[in-house]
Amino acid sequence: MRQFFKKIAFKFINFNFKLLVKQVAKDKSVMPHRVVEDVYEIFDNINESQMFDKKIIIPYQNITTLDRINIYRPYEILEIKTLLKKSTLDLNIDTTKDMLLPLAVLDLNLTEKGNDKIKLSYGSNEVELELKYKNRFHYLPVKSNTKIKQIKIQSDRRDIVVGKPIYKDKKLLKDSPKLIVHIFVDALTQCMIEKFGYEIMPNTEKFFSNGGIFYTNAYAQAEWTLSSVAGILTGKYTNKHLLYHPRREDKISDITIADVLNKEGYTTFACTNIPKLTAVNGYDKGFDRYILALDKDYNYIINEACEQLDAFGGNQYLFLSFFDVHEAHTLQEISTQVVTDLEHFTYKEMSGNSKDTSILYDEGRVGVYKNSITHFDKKLQRLYKAIDSYDEEAMVVLHSDHGVNFMTQTNELLSKEREKVVFLYKNNKNNNKIDNGIKEIREIPSMICNDLNIENRFDYEYDGCAITESLFPNKDYELAIRDETSVLFFKVPWRDVVQRNTDNYKYIASYHPLDCEVEVLDRDENYHRLILIGERHYKTLIVNLSDCA
Repeated sequence: MRQFFKKIAFKFINFNFKLLVKQVAKDKSVMPHRVVEDVYEIFDNINESQMFDKKIIIPYQNITTLDRINIYRPYEILEIKTLLKKSTLDLNIDTTKDMLLPLAVLDLNLTEKGNDKIKLSYGSNEVELELKYKNRFHYLPVKSNTKIKQIKIQSDRRDIVVGKPIYKDKKLLKDSPKLIVHIFVDALTQCMIEKFGYEIMPNTEKFFSNGGIFYTNAYAQAEWTLSSVAGILTGKYTNKHLLYHPRREDKISDITIADVLNKEGYTTFACTNIPKLTAVNGYDKGFDRYILALDKDYNYIINEACEQLDAFGGNQYLFLSFFDVHEAHTLQEISTQVVTDLEHFTYKEMSGNSKDTSILYDEGRVGVYKNSITHFDKKLQRLYKAIDSYDEEAMVVLHSDHGVNFMTQTNELLSKEREKVVFLYKNNKNNNKIDNGIKEIREIPSMICNDLNIENRFDYEYDGCAITESLFPNKDYELAIRDETSVLFFKVPWRDVVQRNTDNYKYIASYHPLDCEVEVLDRDENYHRLILIGERHYKTLIVNLSDCA
């Protein structure tokens, strides 16, 4: 009778939890998709691994029945092979004497108690372990006196998943940096540097002054994170990668820089607290480990980066993405508050979403934003020290995906304040170089491949312009096309996009100096050149949308 009432109570709690999650998530997709019913979720591996044909998103901290509602808890995503209870898996591995084997015992209901006995057999070794934690990866150090090419794993009374091994004795790549660190800071506009200088980011300036390049005229290829980061990882415009819809589960299908570096021998790792960068849209593609920690801050991400370096060694590519500066309008840490001007605590409230252009210049937001960036820069100092300690010749990239709308003096969605971003690139081949030329953020994968002298599979071509586009449901399709002297804003009604209209659509265009977007230029030969680029870009979009419809 007691068990019966327990089940009834659990179903009642479960039902109310689901209502709460639905209210929090609204109609946005989350993973696990059934976050209350399912503690973890197994899904197809788009990395196309033959042995590890699935991936799992699984808690990265211990959870209980009562906190299973938390859709923002840290999760870990790994490539896996599933092993049913009371079964044996003969896992073929690379020849090694020293590896880490990720292994997790699954318990969907969080109700079963007791340890699980897992038996490992490799070479002349046979080890039996009692694993106490459920729904968490154990990183098991497997060492052998002789080289092994296979390991036998026997499960107990629960299903388990076996992650792709990480080899500790893998030889370092010749003529390549031991470490590549890719730092992505959401909503860090270059206009703040133009306004205040690098005095607001002194640690970052110092670090990149040693062998780095400061790009002062770099532009994002989209106005929001979903589309922009997809372009950064694949090197493609939105009109080709087609990740733009906030409610659909379209996934990255193109090759990413993580894919390339993984195949080149780098252990690939990502840690993010940015809500859009989830496995729902395939941002885990190419990564050996992907940690999604939506309710954590930069301290957590930096700590996990240090853990990754300490634990695995060898050649590593770290993709670290931070949401903290994006949220500068929220109540900041005490050390930021006490240096903020009193009047800056009163700033305009956000209305609508990032597609609205009603929020223009706001001195209060700028002041809070400035102090938040400086605070963040102090935290990055620890990361910079860890990088230098691991590899003084490390390749390091720092950039953003878009700017902010509270610094602009225009009503243009793709204004420079929204699209001109901080971009720093350190390959230890330059000495504090400043580059004022037009730059596209989507070039990053090609730049990394070229500097590593490996096959460049991104086919990046630069025609003298930086193109930013906004493709969003029920909004006009917009382009900003910038060259060294001017910017063209080019807009096509959404109904023409929906109708795939390339013959008799009517665009709206405006033409401005690059350094003063409120001033209007007379139409000249360059205006018509940029119009042709806009028309070509729009037609490419329609062709690709039609092909995938």
